[in-house]
Amino acid sequence: MRNILIELNGTNWDLTRCIMKLFVSFSARKTGNCAQIIDFLKAPQDKVIYYMDLNTQGCSNCDYECFKTKCRYRDDDVFRLYGSFESYKKVILLVPMYCGNPSSLYFSFNERSQDFFMRHKNEYSSFVERLFIIGVYGSKKESPDFIRCFEKWFEGTPYPHHVLGIERHLYQQTMKDSVIDIEPVKMALHGFVQ
Repeated sequence: MRNILIELNGTNWDLTRCIMKLFVSFSARKTGNCAQIIDFLKAPQDKVIYYMDLNTQGCSNCDYECFKTKCRYRDDDVFRLYGSFESYKKVILLVPMYCGNPSSLYFSFNERSQDFFMRHKNEYSSFVERLFIIGVYGSKKESPDFIRCFEKWFEGTPYPHHVLGIERHLYQQTMKDSVIDIEPVKMALHGFVQ
């Protein structure tokens, strides 16, 4: 694929990247359902990031510098990850549930959003427009608030259908089974990211 470059307001834009999707997995494994969903959905030009491979620091041992100046951990990979989202047509987060909650990797990412959006408030609408979240979990009955925590990103925006929950127990699946083996799941995934 050849690069398509244009200049807008003195900035060069690579439109080739603007058609790409970015998949970010918050799983602690590279072989589970999140990875299999990524393999199923991604095109050759799309990018995949496993959050566990990034150099990240959780919110801790600070004096709320993000409110005043900048987060003391700004130089790790989290701030750059948020900043890279504007380069993609869609950003798809894949989040598994562990112990009744989204993975701790997702919470680490989410809590660090404050520093980014304190400096980029005007970009929030564009951010959520391209943001899509796929949650993979066992049972809605056991974890009714799992998907709701993702929907909070989109409250007050015109993007109410950017969260997809995949409930394994609907298909009598255990943790070892692959959700990609289920035809209705494949159809829901294709419809969600296209």
